Amino acid sequence: MKLLKAYTLSSFLLFAGLLLPWTSSAERTVAITDVHGAYQDLLKVLQQSEVIDHKLHWTGSTDSLVIIGDNLDRGPESRKVLDLWIRLEKEAEKAGGEVIALLGNHEAMNIMPDLRYVADEEFAAFIPEESQSYRQKIYQDYLDYSGKDDNRDSKKAFLTMYPPGYFGLVAAFAPDGYYGRWLLSKDVLRTVNGRLYVHGGISPQLLALELNEHEINQRFRHDLKQYATLYHELIDAGLFKHYFDKGERKQVAQLLLDNKIKSRALNRRAVRAKAKDFLQVSDSLMLTTFGPIWYRGNIYCHIYSEQETLDKALAHFSAKQILVGHTPDDSRMVRSRFDNKLILLDTGMLRTHYNGHPSAVVIEDDELNVVNIDNKNATAPLPDPVRKPLYPNGYSDAYLADFFAQASVVKEKNLDSFYSKPLKLTFEYGGKTHNAIFKYFDSDPKMQDKKWHRRLGNVSDRYIYDLAAYKLDRLLGLYMVPYTMEYQHNDQSGILQYWVEDSITRTELIDSGESLYSFCSTQDVEDIMHIFDWLIYNDDRNTGNRLYSKDTGFLWLIDHTRAFRVKSELPEYTRSIPGYLSPKYRDKLASLDSDTLEKVLGQYLHKRQIQSLLIRRDKLLEIMR
Repeated sequence: MKLLKAYTLSSFLLFAGLLLPWTSSAERTVAITDVHGAYQDLLKVLQQSEVIDHKLHWTGSTDSLVIIGDNLDRGPESRKVLDLWIRLEKEAEKAGGEVIALLGNHEAMNIMPDLRYVADEEFAAFIPEESQSYRQKIYQDYLDYSGKDDNRDSKKAFLTMYPPGYFGLVAAFAPDGYYGRWLLSKDVLRTVNGRLYVHGGISPQLLALELNEHEINQRFRHDLKQYATLYHELIDAGLFKHYFDKGERKQVAQLLLDNKIKSRALNRRAVRAKAKDFLQVSDSLMLTTFGPIWYRGNIYCHIYSEQETLDKALAHFSAKQILVGHTPDDSRMVRSRFDNKLILLDTGMLRTHYNGHPSAVVIEDDELNVVNIDNKNATAPLPDPVRKPLYPNGYSDAYLADFFAQASVVKEKNLDSFYSKPLKLTFEYGGKTHNAIFKYFDSDPKMQDKKWHRRLGNVSDRYIYDLAAYKLDRLLGLYMVPYTMEYQHNDQSGILQYWVEDSITRTELIDSGESLYSFCSTQDVEDIMHIFDWLIYNDDRNTGNRLYSKDTGFLWLIDHTRAFRVKSELPEYTRSIPGYLSPKYRDKLASLDSDTLEKVLGQYLHKRQIQSLLIRRDKLLEIMR
């Protein structure tokens, strides 16, 4: 009766034009993601979520089951997972419910095809459908193309490239194949009861297209299908080989268009036209790392900058919450960001690969609860940090505090190129080594306890200010200044700051012409830095004291020994004034008061410095309205 009522209401709203045809209305929704062929654990999750019964059939207790992609790859029983979804889709429809299967990056990869993560067992599941004559044809082409003889080594190498079932899987996921046709009928994102479900996330680049939900789904399906169709046609034409990766496909297509491939057969107008179209669709935003199946910025980037993107996405899709998969973390639990506006569902269901905790979320009466088959008490998402990784190289403040407190210095290096001649110290403890910079130069010792001397105070250079910047950074929730602590080395008082490994300064990036890849906007995160530097009057920020992690592109702020000037005005920078201040950052700034700052920074800063900091705080909040 309940299901019939919900179905009738949805039908009425659709007929009346009050409900868009690409949205869904459901009283009880179950969401699951990133199965990766973990069929047996998937069944347990679905049973505990009351989606299926002990006979593996649709129970009728769920209005909508939302599958947020990545059913394929890595795990051995991906085909069984898809077959289950196809069957439950039909059973749910008969019962008045719905199965909403969304595309993830691994579905798209199998369609394209990009088979880097397909397990041998997944290939083997398609041996019955594989054409032996086609396999032999490709083997002969492999021999001809490579100049190899038909022998045991050649057969072994060919099998390594193309395991048994390889071509059967490729055919099944082609646009005209059984699974390809089914997947290409699916959406990439969907709104259900005011919640948006999408595999990867919503990027600023996607929002800039100004497409609605229906248009994004249409564009994505079109571009994915066109890519796959052109790929297979160019395979048949002889331009592509099955073992070409995505980059090599583009290179070969460009070589043809640049008239560097002299084959008459390949230079036919029809082949060249397809190569041109292939290059164009290859660069489609939908299929890049900023598209909805790949984007990880919502999950990784600093909430003080990514908040703007998330809020715009929620407004654009008229949603109150976004649920994503794609990215597990070390906890292997369901997590949340942005005050539960973003729910991260990937818990690493495939235990053999991720050692995770198979989970789902159940939304009933607008309340979201987690079903974790390993921990019945894990019913709520865990809050995620302001960015991930939160700490440089993954080493927490607590870990480094304990390490440096117990470790011994095994090596030191004078950094003579710096004015204050700090030391780079190498520490060893428990078989592990970490580096840190030791600063000890203090132009005005104990200045915080003396009568303020305006002229001298505003030109001071003090190692202790690095510790003050670190403390304030943590108080504001930035986590952009590396771990810093007081330390004595060779009877010399100073501070120790963690040396960020595998990092590069902005100066080095400029000199080398190198660029770093990151989901996170460099401009946006430097806006966070800009506001921090305004606050502490740091007019010594330069390209040499901005560090970037090479793997993530994350920014780390160092060298604040000339900050904290007693000046009421804000320092002037050549960079433009930031255009956005997140509500969280604003709240943290607004919460600063004399008592708090005196307690946290009083032993490092003069009262006049703290007073000036608060004056500047008020001015920047006024400017950043």
